Amino acid sequence: MITVTAMKWAPPFASGQVRDHRVRWILNEVGWPYEVRLVDAPTMKSPPYLGGLQPFGQLPVLEEEGRPPMFESGAIVLDVAMRSGRCIGGEGTPERAAAIQWVVAGLNSVEPYLFNVAEVEYFMADEAAKAARKPVVVALAKERLVLLDKARNGRDWFVGDAFTVADLMFASILKIAHRLDLLDGLPALAAWQQSILARPAHAKAEQDQMAEIARHSAADMRYDALPRKASGR
Repeated sequence: MITVTAMKWAPPFASGQVRDHRVRWILNEVGWPYEVRLVDAPTMKSPPYLGGLQPFGQLPVLEEEGRPPMFESGAIVLDVAMRSGRCIGGEGTPERAAAIQWVVAGLNSVEPYLFNVAEVEYFMADEAAKAARKPVVVALAKERLVLLDKARNGRDWFVGDAFTVADLMFASILKIAHRLDLLDGLPALAAWQQSILARPAHAKAEQDQMAEIARHSAADMRYDALPRKASGR
């Protein structure tokens, strides 16, 4: 049986977007059953988790009997697709190479720009610093999204004539842009994203994640149980 790690709780802006939804989504697409193991902050920062599952104390991790644990949502999505022979071109084909290319491009050339905006919007407490930085990161993010829209060029799919992991990854990444209103002015890209997110496999992945988060609270993450570093003098 496959097990996927997921957070017990996440703040409202992240509900439905935490990266384990990508793993649930691809598993739903290929029809592989799985279980979810909910973890809290101390678990993610514990020596067994850091040493045996995820060296940076993050999630998701895919655990599967007979195979070593796998981390990084992009790597997991590609691995599941390639092993199942679904949502990706055949081995050695240009379609497979293109799908891998677009997944990596999404994670490296688009998502970081969106995260910069999210960091300012949700995590910066200094209002003066926030006001100074926000226009810069928003402009850079929108520039990337315009380039992405041009690269898609009105196609229904990023690769070939059917849904692939490339579409999965970009529709997922653009959740941040949608929530931060960064898709305003790009109606075709916004409509494309919503069409991909309407897939039943995604709807189930998102709903399952949000239902689990709704059953918990911030207290369940037990941040106060994390060991504190001694302050230097």
